[in-house]
Amino acid sequence: MKKTLTLLTACALALSITACGASGGDTAADGGQTATQAPAKKSNGEFPTDTITLVCPFSAGGGTDIGARNMATALSNELGVNVVVENQTGSGGWVAWTDLITGDYSDGYTIGLINHNYAMGELDDVNPREYNLDDVQVLCNQAIDYNVMAIRSDESRFTDLDSFIEYGKSNPVIVSAQATGITDGDATTAQWFSNNFGTQITVVPVDGASDSRGMFLSGDTDVFFASVSDVLNSYKNGEMKIICVFSDERSSFLPDVPTIEEACGESYVAFAARGYFYPNGVDAEIVATMTEAMQNAMATDEYKQNMEALGLQLDTTAGEDFKALLESQVDARKEIWGVTE
Repeated sequence: MKKTLTLLTACALALSITACGASGGDTAADGGQTATQAPAKKSNGEFPTDTITLVCPFSAGGGTDIGARNMATALSNELGVNVVVENQTGSGGWVAWTDLITGDYSDGYTIGLINHNYAMGELDDVNPREYNLDDVQVLCNQAIDYNVMAIRSDESRFTDLDSFIEYGKSNPVIVSAQATGITDGDATTAQWFSNNFGTQITVVPVDGASDSRGMFLSGDTDVFFASVSDVLNSYKNGEMKIICVFSDERSSFLPDVPTIEEACGESYVAFAARGYFYPNGVDAEIVATMTEAMQNAMATDEYKQNMEALGLQLDTTAGEDFKALLESQVDARKEIWGVTE
Protein backbone atom coordinates (compact mmCIF):
# COMPACT_ATOMS: atom_id res chain seq x y z
CA MET A 1 0.00 0.00 0.00
CA LYS A 2 2.86 2.39 0.92
CA LYS A 3 4.54 1.68 -2.44
CA THR A 4 1.32 2.50 -4.30
CA LEU A 5 0.85 5.81 -2.44
CA THR A 6 4.48 6.75 -3.05
CA LEU A 7 4.12 6.06 -6.79
CA LEU A 8 0.92 8.12 -7.05
CA THR A 9 2.53 11.02 -5.17
CA ALA A 10 5.56 10.99 -7.46
CA CYS A 11 3.35 11.00 -10.58
CA ALA A 12 1.31 13.93 -9.29
CA LEU A 13 4.47 15.90 -8.51
CA ALA A 14 5.87 15.25 -11.98
CA LEU A 15 2.66 16.44 -13.63
CA SER A 16 2.69 19.58 -11.47
CA ILE A 17 6.26 20.42 -12.45
CA THR A 18 5.50 19.86 -16.14
CA ALA A 19 2.48 22.16 -15.99
CA CYS A 20 4.48 24.91 -14.27
CA GLY A 21 7.20 24.70 -16.89
CA ALA A 22 4.69 25.11 -19.72
CA SER A 23 3.27 28.42 -18.55
CA GLY A 24 4.55 31.81 -19.70
CA GLY A 25 6.65 34.02 -17.42
CA ASP A 26 6.18 37.53 -16.09
CA THR A 27 7.81 40.64 -17.54
CA ALA A 28 11.57 40.22 -17.66
CA ALA A 29 13.49 42.79 -15.66
CA ASP A 30 16.71 42.12 -17.59
CA GLY A 31 15.31 42.93 -21.03
CA GLY A 32 15.45 39.39 -22.38
CA GLN A 33 12.72 37.45 -24.13
CA THR A 34 9.48 37.33 -22.20
CA ALA A 35 6.37 35.41 -23.17
CA THR A 36 2.83 36.21 -22.27
CA GLN A 37 0.65 33.49 -20.76
CA ALA A 38 0.34 30.90 -23.54
CA PRO A 39 -3.20 30.76 -24.98
CA ALA A 40 -4.74 27.80 -26.76
CA LYS A 41 -3.09 27.17 -30.13
CA LYS A 42 -5.06 27.71 -33.31
CA SER A 43 -5.78 24.52 -35.19
CA ASN A 44 -7.25 25.73 -38.48
CA GLY A 45 -3.85 26.16 -40.18
CA GLU A 46 -4.37 29.88 -40.88
CA PHE A 47 -1.80 32.52 -39.93
CA PRO A 48 -0.65 32.65 -37.22
CA THR A 49 -0.09 29.13 -35.93
CA ASP A 50 3.15 29.65 -33.99
CA THR A 51 4.86 32.04 -31.56
CA ILE A 52 5.20 35.68 -32.65
CA THR A 53 8.22 37.78 -31.64
CA LEU A 54 7.74 41.48 -30.99
CA VAL A 55 11.09 43.30 -31.14
CA CYS A 56 11.46 46.40 -28.93
CA PRO A 57 14.60 48.39 -29.92
CA PHE A 58 14.98 49.95 -26.46
CA SER A 59 15.80 48.73 -22.96
CA ALA A 60 13.30 47.04 -20.65
CA GLY A 61 11.41 49.07 -18.09
CA GLY A 62 10.72 52.29 -20.00
CA GLY A 63 7.36 53.46 -21.33
CA THR A 64 8.11 52.12 -24.82
CA ASP A 65 8.97 48.66 -23.52
CA ILE A 66 6.06 48.43 -21.07
CA GLY A 67 3.63 49.53 -23.77
CA ALA A 68 5.02 46.81 -26.05
CA ARG A 69 4.44 44.20 -23.34
CA ASN A 70 0.87 45.41 -22.93
CA MET A 71 0.41 44.96 -26.68
CA ALA A 72 1.95 41.48 -26.53
CA THR A 73 -0.56 40.35 -23.92
CA ALA A 74 -3.56 41.79 -25.77
CA LEU A 75 -2.35 40.50 -29.15
CA SER A 76 -1.79 37.02 -27.73
CA ASN A 77 -5.39 36.95 -26.49
CA GLU A 78 -6.66 38.19 -29.86
CA LEU A 79 -4.67 35.81 -32.10
CA GLY A 80 -4.64 32.72 -29.91
CA VAL A 81 -0.86 32.23 -30.09
CA ASN A 82 1.96 33.15 -27.75
CA VAL A 83 3.64 36.55 -28.21
CA VAL A 84 7.22 37.14 -27.01
CA VAL A 85 8.81 40.56 -26.41
CA GLU A 86 12.52 40.76 -27.22
CA ASN A 87 14.62 43.83 -26.38
CA GLN A 88 17.34 44.49 -28.97
CA THR A 89 19.06 47.68 -27.88
CA GLY A 90 21.77 49.82 -29.41
CA SER A 91 22.46 52.80 -31.65
CA GLY A 92 19.22 54.60 -30.83
CA GLY A 93 17.08 51.72 -32.10
CA TRP A 94 19.03 51.04 -35.28
CA VAL A 95 20.57 47.74 -34.21
CA ALA A 96 17.10 46.19 -34.15
CA TRP A 97 15.73 48.08 -37.15
CA THR A 98 18.67 47.19 -39.39
CA ASP A 99 18.43 43.53 -38.40
CA LEU A 100 14.70 43.40 -39.19
CA ILE A 101 15.11 45.12 -42.56
CA THR A 102 18.10 43.11 -43.76
CA GLY A 103 17.27 39.72 -42.20
CA ASP A 104 14.90 37.02 -43.40
CA TYR A 105 11.66 37.80 -41.56
CA SER A 106 9.22 37.49 -44.45
CA ASP A 107 7.06 34.85 -42.73
CA GLY A 108 5.31 37.48 -40.60
CA TYR A 109 6.25 35.98 -37.24
CA THR A 110 8.54 38.88 -36.26
CA ILE A 111 7.14 42.37 -35.69
CA GLY A 112 9.18 45.51 -34.98
CA LEU A 113 8.32 48.49 -32.82
CA ILE A 114 8.84 51.79 -34.62
CA ASN A 115 8.84 55.45 -33.53
CA HIS A 116 9.86 58.91 -34.73
CA ASN A 117 13.56 58.14 -34.30
CA TYR A 118 13.37 55.77 -37.27
CA ALA A 119 11.85 58.41 -39.55
CA MET A 120 14.74 60.78 -38.71
CA GLY A 121 17.54 58.26 -39.31
CA GLU A 122 18.44 59.31 -42.85
CA LEU A 123 18.84 62.92 -41.62
CA ASP A 124 21.57 62.05 -39.11
CA ASP A 125 24.56 64.13 -40.22
CA VAL A 126 27.03 62.00 -38.21
CA ASN A 127 25.77 58.57 -39.23
CA PRO A 128 23.08 58.87 -41.91
CA ARG A 129 21.01 55.70 -42.21
CA GLU A 130 20.35 54.17 -45.59
CA TYR A 131 16.85 52.98 -44.67
CA ASN A 132 13.67 55.00 -44.38
CA LEU A 133 9.90 54.47 -44.25
CA ASP A 134 9.92 53.11 -47.81
CA ASP A 135 11.83 50.08 -46.50
CA VAL A 136 9.13 48.96 -44.07
CA GLN A 137 5.40 48.22 -44.02
CA VAL A 138 3.86 50.14 -41.12
CA LEU A 139 0.95 48.45 -39.34
CA CYS A 140 -0.62 50.74 -36.76
CA ASN A 141 0.25 53.14 -33.99
CA GLN A 142 -0.21 52.28 -30.33
CA ALA A 143 0.18 55.51 -28.38
CA ILE A 144 0.87 59.23 -28.45
CA ASP A 145 3.19 60.03 -25.55
CA TYR A 146 3.98 63.73 -25.04
CA ASN A 147 7.37 64.85 -23.82
CA VAL A 148 7.92 66.42 -20.42
CA MET A 149 10.72 68.00 -18.42
CA ALA A 150 11.31 66.75 -14.86
CA ILE A 151 13.58 67.71 -11.98
CA ARG A 152 14.27 65.81 -8.76
CA SER A 153 11.95 66.68 -5.90
CA ASP A 154 14.89 67.77 -3.73
CA GLU A 155 16.51 69.90 -6.47
CA SER A 156 17.69 73.25 -5.07
CA ARG A 157 19.59 74.80 -8.02
CA PHE A 158 16.34 75.46 -9.91
CA THR A 159 12.69 74.93 -9.04
CA ASP A 160 10.80 75.95 -12.17
CA LEU A 161 11.41 76.55 -15.86
CA ASP A 162 12.58 80.16 -15.52
CA SER A 163 15.16 79.32 -12.84
CA PHE A 164 16.36 76.32 -14.86
CA ILE A 165 16.89 78.48 -17.94
CA GLU A 166 18.83 81.05 -15.93
CA TYR A 167 20.95 78.31 -14.37
CA GLY A 168 21.58 76.62 -17.73
CA LYS A 169 22.83 79.84 -19.32
CA SER A 170 25.86 80.01 -17.05
CA ASN A 171 26.28 76.40 -15.91
CA PRO A 172 26.72 73.14 -17.83
CA VAL A 173 23.69 70.83 -17.68
CA ILE A 174 23.84 67.09 -18.42
CA VAL A 175 20.87 65.12 -19.75
CA SER A 176 20.57 61.67 -21.31
CA ALA A 177 18.73 60.45 -24.39
CA GLN A 178 18.36 57.32 -26.52
CA ALA A 179 20.56 58.95 -29.16
CA THR A 180 22.20 62.28 -29.86
CA GLY A 181 21.25 64.70 -32.61
CA ILE A 182 18.19 64.91 -34.79
CA THR A 183 17.29 61.23 -34.47
CA ASP A 184 16.12 61.53 -30.85
CA GLY A 185 13.22 63.55 -29.47
CA ASP A 186 14.76 64.20 -26.05
CA ALA A 187 18.05 65.34 -27.59
CA THR A 188 16.06 67.59 -29.92
CA THR A 189 14.26 69.15 -26.93
CA ALA A 190 17.66 69.90 -25.38
CA GLN A 191 18.75 71.55 -28.63
CA TRP A 192 15.53 73.57 -28.72
CA PHE A 193 16.37 74.97 -25.28
CA SER A 194 19.89 75.85 -26.40
CA ASN A 195 18.61 77.55 -29.57
CA ASN A 196 15.98 79.61 -27.79
CA PHE A 197 17.54 80.36 -24.42
CA GLY A 198 21.29 79.81 -24.75
CA THR A 199 21.42 76.96 -22.24
CA GLN A 200 24.54 74.79 -22.07
CA ILE A 201 23.13 71.25 -22.32
CA THR A 202 25.22 68.15 -23.04
CA VAL A 203 23.44 64.94 -24.10
CA VAL A 204 24.72 61.52 -22.98
CA PRO A 205 23.43 58.58 -25.12
CA VAL A 206 21.80 55.57 -23.41
CA ASP A 207 19.85 52.50 -24.52
CA GLY A 208 16.41 53.61 -23.34
CA ALA A 209 14.24 55.65 -21.01
CA SER A 210 14.71 53.27 -18.08
CA ASP A 211 18.47 53.91 -18.24
CA SER A 212 17.86 57.66 -18.39
CA ARG A 213 15.53 57.50 -15.40
CA GLY A 214 18.07 55.54 -13.36
CA MET A 215 20.86 58.02 -14.13
CA PHE A 216 18.62 60.96 -13.30
CA LEU A 217 17.36 59.61 -9.98
CA SER A 218 20.90 58.70 -8.91
CA GLY A 219 22.09 62.25 -9.64
CA ASP A 220 24.25 61.47 -12.67
CA THR A 221 22.22 63.85 -14.87
CA ASP A 222 20.66 67.18 -14.00
CA VAL A 223 17.20 67.13 -15.57
CA PHE A 224 15.07 64.49 -17.25
CA PHE A 225 13.60 65.00 -20.72
CA ALA A 226 11.23 62.08 -21.17
CA SER A 227 7.66 61.07 -22.01
CA VAL A 228 4.62 61.14 -19.74
CA SER A 229 4.65 57.35 -19.33
CA ASP A 230 8.30 57.44 -18.24
CA VAL A 231 7.64 59.80 -15.32
CA LEU A 232 4.07 59.19 -14.18
CA ASN A 233 4.79 56.76 -11.33
CA SER A 234 7.81 58.75 -10.09
CA TYR A 235 5.69 61.89 -10.18
CA LYS A 236 2.92 60.24 -8.17
CA ASN A 237 5.29 58.88 -5.52
CA GLY A 238 7.09 62.20 -5.11
CA GLU A 239 10.48 61.34 -6.64
CA MET A 240 10.14 63.89 -9.43
CA LYS A 241 8.63 67.29 -10.02
CA ILE A 242 7.32 67.78 -13.56
CA ILE A 243 8.11 71.31 -14.73
CA CYS A 244 6.19 71.32 -18.03
CA VAL A 245 4.69 69.20 -20.78
CA PHE A 246 5.59 69.88 -24.42
CA SER A 247 2.08 69.97 -25.89
CA ASP A 248 -0.59 72.49 -26.85
CA GLU A 249 -2.84 71.37 -24.00
CA ARG A 250 -2.24 69.99 -20.52
CA SER A 251 -2.01 66.23 -20.23
CA SER A 252 -5.00 64.46 -18.70
CA PHE A 253 -2.46 62.34 -16.80
CA LEU A 254 -0.74 65.45 -15.37
CA PRO A 255 -3.53 68.04 -15.08
CA ASP A 256 -1.59 70.25 -12.65
CA VAL A 257 1.49 70.51 -14.91
CA PRO A 258 1.62 73.55 -17.23
CA THR A 259 2.38 73.36 -20.93
CA ILE A 260 5.71 74.75 -22.08
CA GLU A 261 3.90 77.84 -23.40
CA GLU A 262 2.18 78.41 -20.06
CA ALA A 263 5.51 78.04 -18.30
CA CYS A 264 7.70 80.31 -20.45
CA GLY A 265 5.60 81.85 -23.22
CA GLU A 266 7.24 79.81 -26.00
CA SER A 267 5.32 77.09 -27.86
CA TYR A 268 6.93 73.72 -28.57
CA VAL A 269 5.20 70.39 -29.24
CA ALA A 270 7.09 67.11 -28.98
CA PHE A 271 5.71 63.60 -28.65
CA ALA A 272 6.53 59.98 -29.33
CA ALA A 273 4.29 58.01 -31.68
CA ARG A 274 4.97 54.33 -30.99
CA GLY A 275 3.60 51.61 -33.20
CA TYR A 276 4.55 48.53 -35.18
CA PHE A 277 5.85 47.47 -38.59
CA TYR A 278 6.81 44.55 -40.78
CA PRO A 279 9.86 44.60 -43.05
CA ASN A 280 9.11 44.65 -46.76
CA GLY A 281 8.51 41.18 -48.14
CA VAL A 282 5.82 40.08 -45.72
CA ASP A 283 2.69 39.02 -47.62
CA ALA A 284 -0.02 41.70 -47.88
CA GLU A 285 -2.65 39.38 -46.40
CA ILE A 286 -0.51 38.82 -43.32
CA VAL A 287 0.03 42.58 -43.00
CA ALA A 288 -3.73 43.13 -43.14
CA THR A 289 -4.39 40.32 -40.66
CA MET A 290 -1.89 41.67 -38.14
CA THR A 291 -3.08 45.27 -38.48
CA GLU A 292 -6.68 44.21 -37.85
CA ALA A 293 -5.65 42.00 -34.92
CA MET A 294 -3.75 44.86 -33.28
CA GLN A 295 -6.64 47.27 -33.66
CA ASN A 296 -9.05 44.68 -32.25
CA ALA A 297 -6.70 44.03 -29.33
CA MET A 298 -6.48 47.75 -28.56
CA ALA A 299 -10.27 48.05 -28.52
CA THR A 300 -10.69 45.77 -25.50
CA ASP A 301 -11.55 47.28 -22.12
CA GLU A 302 -8.66 45.50 -20.38
CA TYR A 303 -6.13 46.91 -22.83
CA LYS A 304 -7.52 50.45 -22.51
CA GLN A 305 -7.40 50.27 -18.73
CA ASN A 306 -3.81 49.03 -18.79
CA MET A 307 -2.76 51.83 -21.14
CA GLU A 308 -4.39 54.46 -18.93
CA ALA A 309 -2.63 53.05 -15.86
CA LEU A 310 0.67 53.37 -17.73
CA GLY A 311 0.02 56.98 -18.69
CA LEU A 312 -0.10 56.12 -22.40
CA GLN A 313 -2.59 58.02 -24.55
CA LEU A 314 -4.18 55.50 -26.92
CA ASP A 315 -3.91 56.13 -30.67
CA THR A 316 -4.73 53.46 -33.28
CA THR A 317 -3.84 55.33 -36.47
CA ALA A 318 -2.95 52.76 -39.16
CA GLY A 319 -1.46 52.39 -42.65
CA GLU A 320 -0.57 55.52 -44.59
CA ASP A 321 -1.98 57.76 -41.87
CA PHE A 322 0.40 56.16 -39.38
CA LYS A 323 3.28 56.71 -41.81
CA ALA A 324 2.33 60.39 -42.02
CA LEU A 325 2.23 60.57 -38.22
CA LEU A 326 5.77 59.20 -38.00
CA GLU A 327 6.90 61.87 -40.47
CA SER A 328 4.98 64.65 -38.72
CA GLN A 329 7.92 66.01 -36.69
CA VAL A 330 10.52 65.83 -39.45
CA ASP A 331 10.17 69.49 -40.48
CA ALA A 332 10.21 70.73 -36.88
CA ARG A 333 13.37 68.77 -36.06
CA LYS A 334 15.09 69.90 -39.28
CA GLU A 335 14.44 73.51 -38.29
CA ILE A 336 15.77 72.99 -34.76
CA TRP A 337 18.95 71.30 -35.99
CA GLY A 338 19.45 73.63 -38.96
CA VAL A 339 19.07 70.93 -41.63
CA THR A 340 18.50 72.67 -44.98
CA GLU A 341 18.07 69.75 -47.42
